[in-house]
Amino acid sequence: MFDSGEIGRITPDEQADALRTLIAVFATSVVRPGQKPPRNAVSAEIVDIIDEVPPEQAEAVAQLFTMMAMRLRRKTRPRSTIFRQAVETALLARAYHGAATPESEVSYVAADRPALIDIDAACGELLARIEPVPEDDRRAWLTADVIAAALVHAESEQRLGGPDRDVGDMAVAEFLLRAAAQYLAATGERRRGG
Repeated sequence: MFDSGEIGRITPDEQADALRTLIAVFATSVVRPGQKPPRNAVSAEIVDIIDEVPPEQAEAVAQLFTMMAMRLRRKTRPRSTIFRQAVETALLARAYHGAATPESEVSYVAADRPALIDIDAACGELLARIEPVPEDDRRAWLTADVIAAALVHAESEQRLGGPDRDVGDMAVAEFLLRAAAQYLAATGERRRGG
């Protein structure tokens, strides 16, 4: 379990290593007018640098990269940014709990995705069940219901229990993140008239 108090505490050496890599990334991704595209050898060097980050520094370096990537992503459409993050994080959680790698991100989001009519029906059931819940408790009640659905799914695939609780927790997190991505995909199609 990470200590939330450690977030943002990155040593100068870690910052320097991360920033060198980021500079190399920009050097290979930005093609200036009239200039030749960057060489693939530089991209290979970036991967080498990342592979050489010591395990005890990986979390801090990854955190710095994430913060900088999010600054860039704020310039894109929010729906696109959040969808991208949800899919990436769901796949990361999936890798951690040992599920098979999906064929593609498209197939991953499409598989088992409920239709909007099914979501509407589930909303009707929830509205009927939430009626007796006090107004101030409804947010927590709904959150518990959503997490319970993820727990039931993880249990059905024997992903809960055992000595390593993190594995089961990652399976639950994957379910929730994938559901968020599937919702954004479904409503994105609705917005386009699909």
